[in-house]
Amino acid sequence: MSRTFFRALLALGMSLSLGLSSITATAQEAWPARPIKLVVPYASGGTTDLIARRLAEQLSKELGQSIVVENRAGAGTNVGASAVAASKNDGYTLLLGSIFQVLNPLFGPEPNFDLFTGLEPISLVANMPFVLAANPKTPYNSGAELIAAAKAAPKQLSVSHAQLDLPLELLASKAGMQLLLVPYKGGGPATTDAIGGQVNMVFALVPVLLPHIQSGKLKPLAVTSAKRFVTLPNVSTFAESGFDYDMSMWYGLFAPAGTPRSIVERLARSTHKVMDNKEMTDWARSIGTDAVTNTPEEFRAQLRKETIFWQSVAKDMPHLMKKQ
Repeated sequence: MSRTFFRALLALGMSLSLGLSSITATAQEAWPARPIKLVVPYASGGTTDLIARRLAEQLSKELGQSIVVENRAGAGTNVGASAVAASKNDGYTLLLGSIFQVLNPLFGPEPNFDLFTGLEPISLVANMPFVLAANPKTPYNSGAELIAAAKAAPKQLSVSHAQLDLPLELLASKAGMQLLLVPYKGGGPATTDAIGGQVNMVFALVPVLLPHIQSGKLKPLAVTSAKRFVTLPNVSTFAESGFDYDMSMWYGLFAPAGTPRSIVERLARSTHKVMDNKEMTDWARSIGTDAVTNTPEEFRAQLRKETIFWQSVAKDMPHLMKKQ
């Protein structure tokens, strides 16, 4: 009786184990079974929001499930990013993060989670440089001419910007020039005053200034990428002026840490398929950005490399650290 009982119990245990495994596998295969939320840590209407909504539209077709964009702005992207890091890691909450996930822990405002233990990188989505554009009446027409003019008149040439003092101060330091930085609350007013001549130049992302460059209201001097940007092929880079400067804004897809590997890999494959599509690539270039992708492993390696770089910047330029 005893042996028969234990054999029956063992058989029942194995049956339950196999059943649970089957249920788990079925649950994973069924993902996504309901709408997915894509958190955008910026207000609606901006470049990030525009990219997020186009991505959500195309990715939902690829996954066969709707993706709802939720704007959660505040604290330099920390409000939205923290919400995702604290979410359940079941693949139903994603973040369209940016380079600020690397910068904020070093320069502030400091997030309440660790990038490498709080979020799971999936893939890059887009990349774009900043561009320094001047009022058409200014006498300089390139990055090299601007640098020469700024060195001849320290802190006399004004540059409007929307909370971009970090890349601007790094640029000025690398080039050995001193600019008069004029901060604005938004890119719109900063651009308007450069067009109107209240300031000499404006520093912003390419998508922000591209329409005004195309209309002739602003003239581009240089872009901040290491190589010339595909949307502005005739505009030189600051690196062409003879110093090392490569500063671009990237956007990438993240999930909460611990999200099942099968879901992360499916999201990465689907993102690659969407962003590598010619229609999407052409659309991205039309607004002034470049569609890019990488694997979760490559994305994580990039995050570590950039963290090391910005740690060195923070060490060399401690006055830029403004943790809150």
